[in-house]
Amino acid sequence: MVRLEWVASDDARMRDVCDLRHEVLMAPFGVARLDEWGDDDPASSHLLALDGERVVGYTRLIFQGKEAQLRHVAVAFDKQRAGIGTALIREACRTAAERGARRVWLNARLPAVPFYERLGFVVTSPEPFPAGRTGQPHVRMERLLG
Repeated sequence: MVRLEWVASDDARMRDVCDLRHEVLMAPFGVARLDEWGDDDPASSHLLALDGERVVGYTRLIFQGKEAQLRHVAVAFDKQRAGIGTALIREACRTAAERGARRVWLNARLPAVPFYERLGFVVTSPEPFPAGRTGQPHVRMERLLG
């Protein structure tokens, strides 16, 4: 059974998060490993999805006043399409609202747009733009929190 857990940036399992982010978000695009993710940013909160002790999912929530940004949403390839990504996003949005955010936004790769739309996000950028280390086309998406 997968469980979600908020952790500090110095939690030992963040090493496993670096492995997961590289494997899922960078390696498929030929991006060399670089473990500088800015995890120690004091505005950031880190959410893990754990299957036993294995890190199988991750997202980072960065608070910016009345907004929060979701970054680095990653689910292990062998655990995708099992509801883990949905659980991560729902928990991150719940926590953002609880902490006073009125809006959550993210930059989504084009193939992920339908996933985020099912979770209440809408595309707000006029056209795709290259983003992150991969340069893959992304769009900005937002969700108002109630």
